Amino acid sequence: MKKLLYTFLAVSIMFAACKKEDDTPIAVNGCMDETATNYNSLATNDDGSCTYGIVGVWTPTSVILDSSMTTTINGEIVYELGGQVMTHAGSETMTPEEAEFEGNIEFTDDGLAIFEDDQDESYYTYSNNVLTVSEEGEDSMTFACTLTATNLSLIIEESMDTAWFEPGMGDITISAYYGQTIHCSRNSVVNTNVSQRIRENNHSWFVKPKLDNSRIINKLKK
Repeated sequence: MKKLLYTFLAVSIMFAACKKEDDTPIAVNGCMDETATNYNSLATNDDGSCTYGIVGVWTPTSVILDSSMTTTINGEIVYELGGQVMTHAGSETMTPEEAEFEGNIEFTDDGLAIFEDDQDESYYTYSNNVLTVSEEGEDSMTFACTLTATNLSLIIEESMDTAWFEPGMGDITISAYYGQTIHCSRNSVVNTNVSQRIRENNHSWFVKPKLDNSRIINKLKK
């Protein structure tokens, strides 16, 4: 009888131990950030896999302009010619107000990009950290992007390298670069007022920078 009780007690302990182990929650790996596009409501362990989408309203916080130009004549760098600066490099950081930005930009989940003072509809695609904005009848624009849950940086760049022979002057080369970086923060307010959008102006980040080769060449001829 005593042996039977010992056996029953041992089986009970083993059963209790197994039951306790079965009740232990199993960790579920996944993204636990609710603002991410791949948020997993069942996840109990954030595995760093969160990805973030561009859909939403964004408010510009700062604008950085970078530009440079190097001009050579017969292999020698020319810094100034006829009162015109021909070789320079610099960077300028401005507030949105200084860059004449007003309002926000909105990217909708159906591919619409909303800007101020844009009477025509603009559309966008976003893939692999590249944003392309297009409008019917206009050239599309491509931005390199860095994107987190709360911040978006858009970079648009233009460069030019040209060389020619100018009678009376010799061999001329020009290398020029222009870059514009717009830093934005995610706005929790959904913009439904189409009259409050980013203004189109000379500093607007959806106006493609142009390095006018003919204008620079004309400087050298004067």
